[in-house]
Amino acid sequence: MKIKTVVLLIACFSGSAFADNNVTLNKVTLFLKGAELEGESRVSLKKGENQLVLTNIANGTRANSINVGFDDNDVKVLSTSLNENYIDNKQNDDAKPLLEKLKQLQEKYDNTEIQLQATTEQVTLLRGNHLELLSKGANSNVTELKNMLEFIKTNLITALSEEYKLQKEIDQLKEQILKCQEEITNLEESTKNSTNAINVTVYSNKDITLPIRLSYVTNVAGWSPAYEVRVDDINSPMYLTYKADIYQNSGLDWKNVDFILSTSNPSKGITAPFFLPWYIETVSSKGYKKLAADVVLDDSNRYRSYSNQVNSNVNNVTVNTLGINTIFKVNLPNTIKSNSKNNMLTLQTKEVEAKYQYVALPKLDNGVYLQAKVADWEKLNLLPGKLTVFFAGNYIGESSINTEDLPDTLDIALGHDKNIYVSRNRNVNETSKPSFFGNDITQKYAYTIDVKNAKSLPIDIMVYDQLPVIRDKIISLNDTKYDGAEYDQTTGKLSWQLKLNPSESKTLNLSFKLTYPKDRVDDIIGL
Repeated sequence: MKIKTVVLLIACFSGSAFADNNVTLNKVTLFLKGAELEGESRVSLKKGENQLVLTNIANGTRANSINVGFDDNDVKVLSTSLNENYIDNKQNDDAKPLLEKLKQLQEKYDNTEIQLQATTEQVTLLRGNHLELLSKGANSNVTELKNMLEFIKTNLITALSEEYKLQKEIDQLKEQILKCQEEITNLEESTKNSTNAINVTVYSNKDITLPIRLSYVTNVAGWSPAYEVRVDDINSPMYLTYKADIYQNSGLDWKNVDFILSTSNPSKGITAPFFLPWYIETVSSKGYKKLAADVVLDDSNRYRSYSNQVNSNVNNVTVNTLGINTIFKVNLPNTIKSNSKNNMLTLQTKEVEAKYQYVALPKLDNGVYLQAKVADWEKLNLLPGKLTVFFAGNYIGESSINTEDLPDTLDIALGHDKNIYVSRNRNVNETSKPSFFGNDITQKYAYTIDVKNAKSLPIDIMVYDQLPVIRDKIISLNDTKYDGAEYDQTTGKLSWQLKLNPSESKTLNLSFKLTYPKDRVDDIIGL
């Protein structure tokens, strides 16, 4: 997030004489973060060495990305350099302290973001240690376990507090950077004389006038995927619209340029992360032991409606899937003004084959939710992004698509259906009070789950519940009954797959017994 607002001009030195030349921007390749701008101008060269000064260069230009070329073999490019403070008429001393302030704010922002990533990794590590201790609690001394849990709790509170503090500091820095950007913008709008420039040294074997081609990458532009899903009813296909949420603060208005959207991210780096040595040791202090490990950080980056009925497929792009990224070539020229907002570009609309299914978790919520389950979602060229959902012509809400660690199907939430009823109640006739047998306590838990389809159409519905997962051998789970549900012993998850006709109801029964030592009741977690 490096923001500079500068008025962009173009100029050219031919020999020692100054001449104005306008470079025309004709192509933009937009990355998830960053953009490559391509344009050209026409310059007059004299035989020998020529010093050219090209302005009208975007904010946030990467100096090492500049590429200048000619189509004539008699002209050679000797050197290029970026001048971010080129002054057209007079030196603008007022801009220097603001630019320095912006640079300092950006450096502080980058350092704070690194600290936040490290703190977040620490929180993840502490939570992982907490779960590991709980899983091994059966083999540990109670006092020692409590001490270890207290240690993790104390350090986790400290880490979470630090994480909150750093996030708050980052938000404040963002506001300060935007405010500084606004001050620079206002100053440059009033002076109109401070520009970015590229200095080019060329050698020509003859006097010649010819085009000069220029390309470079700017950091202050990019795009993020956004999606829109429309479904008429559960007997109709689903239409998925791809969109690109574009931003650009380059200082240039991109007028009628050819667009290419790329899913690559040059700012992320091209080198794979590497491991540091992983040391494990014991540290004794106040009666507890701690596992210590180095935390490995990589250079990954964190990622960021209109309503028209869709009746057919729309395709405004040509899609090419390459070895390391996907390219969307937009078939229509577009104009994106600098610093403008809500630049939502519609790329294409696809009819997607989906299976519709209702889902209920009555232990947590009496609502019934409709899901679209999409198989072979990898073929859709999806990236993580915001999702807007419309069902039966109505706006349902917003969620997101996360393409990391997905199972075989992509589940898209389509909202709550009020015509299907589900409830979960304790079965008082089957539930027992705690009973004592020798040194043990035994108690039976029983529930009924009622499901009714009040719709005029048959439905498929998945009902989920759970049995407790026992992590300590002193506790036993037995006499489990769950009316034919699928049972995952690892997670305790119960799954009923039901088909209900219109007005049909079903009752599901769930029961189990727990037995544990009565002298350990205060040590048991989760009852």
